[in-house]
Amino acid sequence: MIKFELNYGRLLGGQRIKTIVVDALMKHAEGILKLKGERNMSIAFVTKSEMTRLNEAYYGGTGVTDVLAFPSEEPHAKSGYLGEILVYYPRAKKQALERGEKPISEVKLLIVHGFLHLLGYDHETPTKKTKMFRLQERILDL
Repeated sequence: MIKFELNYGRLLGGQRIKTIVVDALMKHAEGILKLKGERNMSIAFVTKSEMTRLNEAYYGGTGVTDVLAFPSEEPHAKSGYLGEILVYYPRAKKQALERGEKPISEVKLLIVHGFLHLLGYDHETPTKKTKMFRLQERILDL
């Protein structure tokens, strides 16, 4: 079972993702990834300055990004704390609108993307990227 905590920061009501939606995504992910045991994670919506600072300090990026994942020291454990996913909502909204989609679709994508990073998946090589992005699509295809 995957338990999570949502921290909306300063997001307005219409910008928030419902707990039931994240719960459904995580249950679907559990089935696809065949995860056993209890896992916990945090999902927080942060400001532009927070996201920029963390991106530059921990990932060597420049400027604001849409999502960051900070895995715990033991992300592959059968149980325990996986880590934290940070989402910058205005970037998610912009990306969704550019593709003609609703912001909630992009937020779900970013949460799943961050979750896979917490589990140790990455997209550093073409093979790893293909694997990770296929898993994302399967999880998002409820």
